Amino acid sequence: MSATTTALARVLVVDDELGPRESLRMLLKPVYQIQTAENGRTALDLLRRFQPDVVIMDIKMPEMDGLELLRHVKRADPSIEVVMITAYASLETVKHALTHGAFEYLIKPFSRQDLEDVVRRALLRRQADLGARGQVARLVEDMRRLSAKTRELEEAARGEAAEQSLRVTQLSILREISRTIVGQLDPQHVTAAVTEQLRTALGYDSVAIVPEAPADLDRADAAVIDCAIRDVQGSLGHLVVDNRPSRRAIDPRERELLEMLSEYLAIALRNSRLYGEIADTKQLLEQTIASAGEAIISVSPDDRIEKWNPAAERIFGLGAGQAIGRPITDLLHRGDYTEAKRRLAEGTPIHAFETTATAGQPRPPELAVTLSALHGRHGRLDGLIAIVRDITAQREIEKQHRQSEKLTALGQLAGGIAHDFNNLLQAILGYAQLMKQNPQDAEFVARSLNVVEAAAVDGSETVRRIQQFARLRPDEQFVGVDVNQIVHDAVAIVRPRWEEKIARDNRPLDLRLDLGTIETVNGRPAAMTELMTNLILNALDAMPDGGTLTVTTRGEPGRQITLMVTDTGVGMPEPVRRRIFEPFFSTKGEAGSGLGLSMVYSIVRRHGGEIRVESEPGRGATFTLTFPVASEPVGAEPETVLPRARRPARVLLVDDDPKVLGTLTEILRSVGHTVTAAASGSAGLAGYRPGRFDVVLSNLGMAGMNGWELAERVRHVDTNVAILFITGWGLRDEEHGRLKMLKIRKCLFKPVRPVELDAAIQDAIAAV
Repeated sequence: MSATTTALARVLVVDDELGPRESLRMLLKPVYQIQTAENGRTALDLLRRFQPDVVIMDIKMPEMDGLELLRHVKRADPSIEVVMITAYASLETVKHALTHGAFEYLIKPFSRQDLEDVVRRALLRRQADLGARGQVARLVEDMRRLSAKTRELEEAARGEAAEQSLRVTQLSILREISRTIVGQLDPQHVTAAVTEQLRTALGYDSVAIVPEAPADLDRADAAVIDCAIRDVQGSLGHLVVDNRPSRRAIDPRERELLEMLSEYLAIALRNSRLYGEIADTKQLLEQTIASAGEAIISVSPDDRIEKWNPAAERIFGLGAGQAIGRPITDLLHRGDYTEAKRRLAEGTPIHAFETTATAGQPRPPELAVTLSALHGRHGRLDGLIAIVRDITAQREIEKQHRQSEKLTALGQLAGGIAHDFNNLLQAILGYAQLMKQNPQDAEFVARSLNVVEAAAVDGSETVRRIQQFARLRPDEQFVGVDVNQIVHDAVAIVRPRWEEKIARDNRPLDLRLDLGTIETVNGRPAAMTELMTNLILNALDAMPDGGTLTVTTRGEPGRQITLMVTDTGVGMPEPVRRRIFEPFFSTKGEAGSGLGLSMVYSIVRRHGGEIRVESEPGRGATFTLTFPVASEPVGAEPETVLPRARRPARVLLVDDDPKVLGTLTEILRSVGHTVTAAASGSAGLAGYRPGRFDVVLSNLGMAGMNGWELAERVRHVDTNVAILFITGWGLRDEEHGRLKMLKIRKCLFKPVRPVELDAAIQDAIAAV
């Protein structure tokens, strides 16, 4: 090869992945001749035709992996330098690669500088090896010539036999020295072996290998010689033989042989330096593993622990002696580990999972485990590397954080409820006090009573929404709903506010409806209209400087319909986007209750739908809702029934709140019912006799004996009397079965309108 290591140097890149292969080709193409191969067999074919100086190959390849290809290359031409690259470096992999003659290895990802440096050093070593082989050949030739000359001299003059014999002895000594140093990798052992053998075998006064030539050296002095030890990469030192103390001149032929020896020394010293670099790298890797905060565990193909670092001792509470050789499933949950290993065997390079340690510490830690596959020849799973992190403290912090968020949400909930009800109470209290001041103004009193009633109704609607959100109040029956009609209804509801905003702010607001042909869905029209109204109002608030609101509907026949509401408003950052469906979370300050979008979410979920939002600051927002289409007609109109006559009833009314008890008593008496009022469950039970009452109307949540206990006691003595419940708390899902078991006719939810209360009484006595 030319002395120029880059101009004509040939590099063969072998990698089964196109991306890395082409990346290496483009990096090296400007200064080297490059050929690429996608597998080992193609590489071996190119080896004979391309005759590369350096081969760069990936260790992990199908069919023929890097280690097998390395052996083929070295058998074909031992002088070719091979650089291994891998993303799964381990000490075992490095050991195998270097044992089979690899020059160096690179761990992905590596820099361009690292790549260029290792290729340059590989080429220099190849040049040195080729030079060393030439020197050996010349040495052999010189030995042959010297041997022939010896025979000639023996025939010409037997008197010179002693000198020739000495010469042969010297050559033998030098041959032995060369054999010794070539096999040495420790630089100190090389130096000690050479200097000691030269002194004792050849009788030199002083032999030394020094970094720099002595300053007092006289090169004209025949009793001393300085042989530079160098290779193509530069100087490695000087071999200095000094006979000045005895003044014995060094024969010129010895000088020639010592110079040859210095070339062998250059190879040996360069190899020893490379060995030192590898040893340093190995030590660094071992120190890195030893000092890692995560447990790094090597697992054999039969699932036994082979390597165990100090972090593993800390996490599992087991020393290396206790752990090595033990099944890994003694420490990790068998099911989790088996599933992860199955995925790795199927080709997944890395699999992560969380589990709990099954042995070791008294309190098993929570663990995050990452398993990596170690594949051998033919893709067989030859072992695993497990990196294990103790996440017990992290999970505890997350648990505390979730608890803190729950407490914060409760605070926001309480604040939101207080905000809404204070507004309603302000209206009720204000008009009630004004009516007391103006009792003679009938028109004003009537108008004030309408406002008070509306405020009360608004309050009851807020409570209904909260109870439905918490699933404490049953939903109304679903009917077939046309979502396009819902959109038109909602637009009609918000149009006054829309037009008011345009007039007040003098900002352009554009509404675009893109409604496709869609099927009906099962739902509550009122709830769906409320949902659509909230989405439009939310979009309106998000466009303070004007913009465009687009409502789109699309359908997938027989499957689902999609509703999209898109605005061009201010958008929202990711932290806000994640929380917009939380109850009472609002970015509008006092202007918002935080119930709107949470109610939207609740309504969507109750209708079996899904909702998601996409938004970025300054780029508006898009709400996408999907609902399943109605599988069959629902909500048929009830059959027409004849009106029935009202009947007065004997009612036992039980409630521990005096105001509620008095109000309900007056309502019932006003429509003709006979009412016996009891201020507690025990008082109601004491006054009950079978046949005395037609209906028992009891509050559920009472101190002492509650409504459930009262109903059970009454049922013990009377299985036929009609029992009704009334509650302000709502009902949990599991309590509906209890209603049926106690034959409760109906559960009313406070506040109840007089008409609704009387209708429940009439239904109850009609069914007896």
